[in-house]
Amino acid sequence: MCAFTSRTWPRLALLAIAALGICAAALADDELESTERLAAVAREAAARESGRAPAELEVGAIDPRLRLAACAAPPVGRLTPGTRSSTQLTVEIRCASPSWRHFVAVRVRAQEPVVVAARPLGRLQAVTAADLMVVPRDLSSVPAGYFRQAEDVVGRIAQRTIGSGEVLVPALVRAPPVVHRGQSVTVIARAGTMSVRTSGVVQADAGLAERVQVRNATTGRTVEGVVRSGDIVEVSLE
Repeated sequence: MCAFTSRTWPRLALLAIAALGICAAALADDELESTERLAAVAREAAARESGRAPAELEVGAIDPRLRLAACAAPPVGRLTPGTRSSTQLTVEIRCASPSWRHFVAVRVRAQEPVVVAARPLGRLQAVTAADLMVVPRDLSSVPAGYFRQAEDVVGRIAQRTIGSGEVLVPALVRAPPVVHRGQSVTVIARAGTMSVRTSGVVQADAGLAERVQVRNATTGRTVEGVVRSGDIVEVSLE
């Protein structure tokens, strides 16, 4: 027969609590959402919405200590509305029952043709075809808005000194201005199939297809539109 003293009972109680805790943890692990399924859902959603092949996508590490209750039905993933980068994606994974959501980072690991400077360019220099090269680059190292075709850059003006091999983006090489600050233009305001013409004054130099502010010559109101030609700015009212 075992004899238990008053000093022994606290130790036994602690052992019992610890044993129950281990069992509870083991049972809870069986009812947790697996990180493997979360990663698979994130990859599938990123591939579907970005148009990338699954092999081009690298799912970020998911903390193995994450404790989400197992979803009764397959969880659903989608790119977050705020995703702006073409290479760094964020997938929101949702479960309806029980209700929870989790965010997973997905990185695009792919190469695409990118327009770069073939040689150094000076500020305000007009870009020629000889100044450009199209080379494959890992998208994870390319800034947003890069050009894919050299013809889209020829004729643009360097906004600062550009180094050889530097990836070209619209902020570096702007289209030559076709309207100038203080110039009078025709403003076409469109709303669906309806359009109204009025006169306006351009508030800054701008190139073709660039956005520019124009002051309505009649009302004095300033609106923003898109340069369509050397004398037309189109404003959308939708």
